[in-house]
Amino acid sequence: MKIVTTSLILLLTSVASFAQTIEVKGIVNNQKGQPVPYAFVRDAQHNYATYADSTGTFLIKADPASELAVYANNYKSTQVKIENKTDITVVLPADGQGGAVANLNSGNEEVNSTFLSRGQMLVINSGIPSGGGSAKEGFTQEPTRGSRYLFTNWVPGYGINKRDSLVVETSNMYNYDKINGNILYTNDGRSMAQVSPSQLKSFSLYDRRGRAHFYESAPEINKKPFVEVLLSTPKYKIYKKSETKLTRADFHTDGVLEMGHRYDEYVDNDRYIFVGADGKMQSISLKKSTLKKLLSGDADAFIASQGSRDVDEDYVRDLGSSLAK
Repeated sequence: MKIVTTSLILLLTSVASFAQTIEVKGIVNNQKGQPVPYAFVRDAQHNYATYADSTGTFLIKADPASELAVYANNYKSTQVKIENKTDITVVLPADGQGGAVANLNSGNEEVNSTFLSRGQMLVINSGIPSGGGSAKEGFTQEPTRGSRYLFTNWVPGYGINKRDSLVVETSNMYNYDKINGNILYTNDGRSMAQVSPSQLKSFSLYDRRGRAHFYESAPEINKKPFVEVLLSTPKYKIYKKSETKLTRADFHTDGVLEMGHRYDEYVDNDRYIFVGADGKMQSISLKKSTLKKLLSGDADAFIASQGSRDVDEDYVRDLGSSLAK
């Protein structure tokens, strides 16, 4: 894959001040009643935004007096008044050219919002640089295991710039490089570049389930350009500090015993950092007892509602969403 080192050019959108919000769920359909996957949905007056999932379904926090602005490749952008409704169906007229959320497989209405095809996918042992897969003398090297990238494919995303304006480049798709902490983007599936950290204070990437992964610049946590935030409230934050390293194939034999591995492998070492209202940082484990203690009772209702659900990163993201309501 060709690497391009350049700054990301973003389409700036206007924003307004803080407002009362409600949670709006909905679905984006075309005029035939078919869902439009991965459409970009935003509050037209504020920084609230999200992407629909693969079924065209979305959930967004929004100002009840505002409008939802919706964009998708090969469709006209549409605005729908919220009017305090918490369930909205958006119908996108076809053949629009402006404001589209561009797709790298665009051109066919039936598949216009799919991710990259298998042949174009950002796959294990490709990209910048592969760092593996080279044959070693004396044995046949197996394919590299693991990946330096968070997602196995390009995903949609948007950012917030240093002036707190929502920004989105509709022709791009994104990924996260776990080794150097960069947000990467492509608009053709063949070359890619890095998002310039100097332009943005935060960035959201949406996985194939439609779940948001939120990143911000936090050099006090990690000196990488962007760090994932699992939970963020005015009082607390929980960061995921990722260290991914490439372990080279080390297979060898003395003629009788075989030792080591025939493959290079990307190995993840993830730590979780809690920052309280006093600004102090501490390394934590993701356990219910830890969350109850650190969040001073704020998490009790959510934890009780989850029953026996295991505590993992998605659990903490959902907890953060619950506390933000």
